[in-house]
Amino acid sequence: MADETIGIVGAGIVGLATAREIALRRPGTRVVVLEKEHEVAVHQTGHNSGVVHAGIYYAPGSLKADLCVRGVSILREYCQDRGLPYDEIGKLVVAVREDELGRMENLYERARNNHVPELRRISKAEIKELEPHAGGIAALHSPRTAITDYPAIAREFAKDIEASGGEVKLGFPVTSITNLPGGIEVASGQLRVRVDRLILCAGLHSDVVAKLAQDKREPRIIPFRGEYMLLKPDRTHLVRGLIYPVPDPVTPSSACTSPRASTAPWRSARTPSSPSRARATGSAASP
Repeated sequence: MADETIGIVGAGIVGLATAREIALRRPGTRVVVLEKEHEVAVHQTGHNSGVVHAGIYYAPGSLKADLCVRGVSILREYCQDRGLPYDEIGKLVVAVREDELGRMENLYERARNNHVPELRRISKAEIKELEPHAGGIAALHSPRTAITDYPAIAREFAKDIEASGGEVKLGFPVTSITNLPGGIEVASGQLRVRVDRLILCAGLHSDVVAKLAQDKREPRIIPFRGEYMLLKPDRTHLVRGLIYPVPDPVTPSSACTSPRASTAPWRSARTPSSPSRARATGSAASP
């Protein structure tokens, strides 16, 4: 339906991409993005390793696999068109023990079925050729795995929305959502925005905001926190590309080394969970 207003709660990359796509597909529809922070991409979009995954891990035929593989080509083209960082630095998934070789082979078969481009098995000697300071007995090499700057992409999405006549309203923490005859009222304290339809893209706070909309609060969000440590400037030469371990299903926490599109490489170690949504993103706790 043309000439309606659609609201989106959340100016992370999911909310902004949703708003941008609506504006592109439905001329005449006005979109307004409501974000509690004073800039976009403050939460999960700005707190990740910046990797553009090629599709190695996901079950073939699953929605995750399809979206990952299709999304890579769309994102690459968008970054090229807008002059945004997109660097295919490649990725190693390294086995360091004999008992990891079977899981590595399973990953290889998954990746082949997902049509991950140019993936190959490599030997211990070939690992050293690609990453002289990495150790392992075998690895998978995905040369097309890339890194990008997701906050920069989010900011570009926001520009696209505004160029189409939409609005990104910052500093608008949603405090209530009320169904009214002929529309929906979204409030932030005394401020009010009226929309015809509302889409919630609130990330770690999705269940909290869903409750404001009189929806069920299930499934509940359980945050996973990543600990990131920057390499010292005189040690950045130790890493050329992305280095990941073979995933262990018994102990899913893992460490990887990830060069970034903007600053120095970092080593990340994932922890199983975080009791605080604010600690998981380093941000304020309210929705």
